[in-house]
Amino acid sequence: MAVKEEAKKTVKKAAPAKKAAEKKAPAKKAASVVAAAKAEVKKTVAKKAPAKAAKLEIVIESPMGGSITTEEIAAKLPKGVQSVYVKVEQNKLWWVKGEETGSVEIW
Repeated sequence: MAVKEEAKKTVKKAAPAKKAAEKKAPAKKAASVVAAAKAEVKKTVAKKAPAKAAKLEIVIESPMGGSITTEEIAAKLPKGVQSVYVKVEQNKLWWVKGEETGSVEIW
């Protein structure tokens, strides 16, 4: 009888180890599910992102009917200008370059 009792004790000891392994398996499954979800989100974002951004053309129009684009404004300014303020009502482009300032006529 002592042998049978010893065998029963061994079986009882093995059962908790099996349960611990079963507890780890859902954690591994959850980690793989999270990784799969992250990959799916990346795919979805990549599909929705535009391949190329559209070029935006900005045109500034005066009340008298004249118009000028940002490229044309840039061509009228001295090199190295940091900021420009468009004052259509004054027909002026006021610019700032370091400590220098100045203006250029638009039309």
